[in-house]
Amino acid sequence: MFDNSMTIEGFDDEIAAAIGEEERRQEDHIELIASENYTSPR
Repeated sequence: MFDNSMTIEGFDDEIAAAIGEEERRQEDHIELIASENYTSPR
């Protein structure tokens, strides 16, 4: 059964570390995606 007190750290250290690294990466860097936006002629 699901236990609310169990965290990912208590289940899998490697996945917890990967999630932590991804959270830090997203907080520290911004990724801009170049795109074009054209309006449709009427």
